[in-house]
Amino acid sequence: MASSSLWPSVYQLVKRHPKAVAASVGLHVVLLTMLSLSLTSSEIPDQPKPQANTIKAVMVDAKKIDDERKKREQAEQKKVQQALAQQKKLEEEKKRKAELKKKEAERKKQAELKRKQEAEKKRLAEAERKKKLEVERKRKDEQKRLAALEVEKKRKQEEAHKKKLAEEAEKKRLAEEAEKKRLADEAEKKRLAAEAERKRKEEEARQKRLAEEAEKRRVAEEAELKKRLAEEEQRVAEHNRKLNSLRQQYVKLIEQKVESKWLRPTAINSSLSCEVHVRQTALGDVISVNLQECPNDVAFKNSIERAVWAASPLPPPPNPEVFDNEIRFTFRPRS
Repeated sequence: MASSSLWPSVYQLVKRHPKAVAASVGLHVVLLTMLSLSLTSSEIPDQPKPQANTIKAVMVDAKKIDDERKKREQAEQKKVQQALAQQKKLEEEKKRKAELKKKEAERKKQAELKRKQEAEKKRLAEAERKKKLEVERKRKDEQKRLAALEVEKKRKQEEAHKKKLAEEAEKKRLAEEAEKKRLADEAEKKRLAAEAERKRKEEEARQKRLAEEAEKRRVAEEAELKKRLAEEEQRVAEHNRKLNSLRQQYVKLIEQKVESKWLRPTAINSSLSCEVHVRQTALGDVISVNLQECPNDVAFKNSIERAVWAASPLPPPPNPEVFDNEIRFTFRPRS
């Protein structure tokens, strides 16, 4: 029975303190090993066939050694059991303290809960008392408000009565003033009508005079405008004529420079001609050359294109107004 109750405790001890138990078991294994080695070294060496007395003595010594070994093992086992019992005692003491601590915590928790409940009860009672006081205060305030409303109602009734009397007096006064004003307005309307009629006639005479003066100015301004337009047209025509002349000179200068750069191909027909379209930059640099209405003579076309590119940059215009990015002229071979 003692052995069966011991092993669960040993199991719990090993489960809770595996390192300590392992160290203890290892120590006991070392001790047992040393004891075994000691016993092995103390064995009697082989002898040639001993006599009967010698065998008996050896057997007695071996039994004694075995008994000693068993006593040592029992002592070690007792130490282990004592250590386990001590450990179990410590564990129970620790568990008892934990239970006491838990009970103390539970007692404190219950005390705190009771304190909170009492505080909550006091808070609710105080809130109820304040609520009753607030209801009573609101009732008194409402009574005061109703009394004030009654006083205000009587005051407004008196003011309304006074206002009604004042309005009736004001209506009577306004009616008298309105009648006076109506009579005055009728007299004023008659006066204003006569004054308006007089002003209308004066305005008609003034408008007629202004219209006559405006017509005279219009006729004079129209004549002056026609004169200026005619002079401007004449000036523009003269300017355009000069620009056309300068443009013809400009194109002629370009034609001459291109002709100066032209190299006549061999066996060229002098009756050939090409319409040359040249695009240039503002500085006269040639951008592109396009030949139109030109005979199907590759040598003639190539010679004209080379001449145009060789003439770049083209001559500047005699007047900036006649400059054009695109120049067209007819190239005819020199005879």
